[in-house]
Amino acid sequence: MNPDAIKLSWRQVEQLASKLARSVRLSGFKPAYLVGITVSGLFPLALVAKEFDTKNVAVVSARSYSERKQGKLKVTALPKVDLRGKRVLLVDEIADRGTTLKHVSKILIRDYKIGELKTATLFVNKKHCEYLPDYHVRKVDKWVVFPWDKQKPLQ
Repeated sequence: MNPDAIKLSWRQVEQLASKLARSVRLSGFKPAYLVGITVSGLFPLALVAKEFDTKNVAVVSARSYSERKQGKLKVTALPKVDLRGKRVLLVDEIADRGTTLKHVSKILIRDYKIGELKTATLFVNKKHCEYLPDYHVRKVDKWVVFPWDKQKPLQ
């Protein structure tokens, strides 16, 4: 692991998710649905859903990273849920370049005809992010290692 990386504990992630939910709440935005981006966005999604005391959650399966290299974004599954006219909060763990948030946001707006969309992440890469989320907790310029990140694949 890179010694300069930010390594997070589960407790820190819980605190960040709580701060993220608080930020959304204080803005006055009241989402009817939370949508998370797999795989790493599932953890913040679950924690934020608990903060909002809601079970109205859905997931989009998308990925653009393999190891630590960003490649072409692939959306492999979309939720089968009626979001027409609803307020939706799209949740992910980090906006590195913002590519995934931007692409998934376009899909949700275009295909689901949602009423209002806001985006939220725990972190934003302050050097590379070109599509900023509406809400975030911290800006970083280092690689972030989450507690669910594996160091090496199981053999």
